[in-house]
Amino acid sequence: MQNKTKLISKIIASTLLFLALAPQNRQFAQESPLLSVFLLRMTCVDTGLGNWARQTQDVSVGKAVYRSRLYMGPGDRSASMTCKLQPNPAEVIFQTLQLDFGMRDNDRNSPAAVVNVYLDGVKAETRTVAPGQQASVSLDVTSTTNVSIETICTNQSRYCERVYFWNASLGYPPLVIE
Repeated sequence: MQNKTKLISKIIASTLLFLALAPQNRQFAQESPLLSVFLLRMTCVDTGLGNWARQTQDVSVGKAVYRSRLYMGPGDRSASMTCKLQPNPAEVIFQTLQLDFGMRDNDRNSPAAVVNVYLDGVKAETRTVAPGQQASVSLDVTSTTNVSIETICTNQSRYCERVYFWNASLGYPPLVIE
């Protein structure tokens, strides 16, 4: 028993010595995944007639359940918001904007909605979603100062239901310390 304890102690000591002497500034060939932050953690303002809100709610889209964290309700016109990415208090340079969204299955009678994404005032992506449909947008925002998202009802004489966002994240690389 005592020999076993000595052996374990020697193994632990050897491992600690190896770790202490091993080069600490080596970078490995694996790519680090991006970290992310919810878009509404940035400064965001209302820029349209309809409404949007941060609200956590489970919704069914395309016969699948998603946990929505944001909705935009265009009503019979549009809803839009603009969020400032740069500068930000953490001095983070965001690399990606990922949006995953759709309209609920049980909003069958609603007209479709168009979702436009603008980077610094220039339209970057457009997706149309109807009830029960989902869409995704992934954009490079490395040199972007402001992001705007608008939802527009495709039928101005009928009321459009909400568009639910279960992902609205900004990706950034982890801090590398050498």
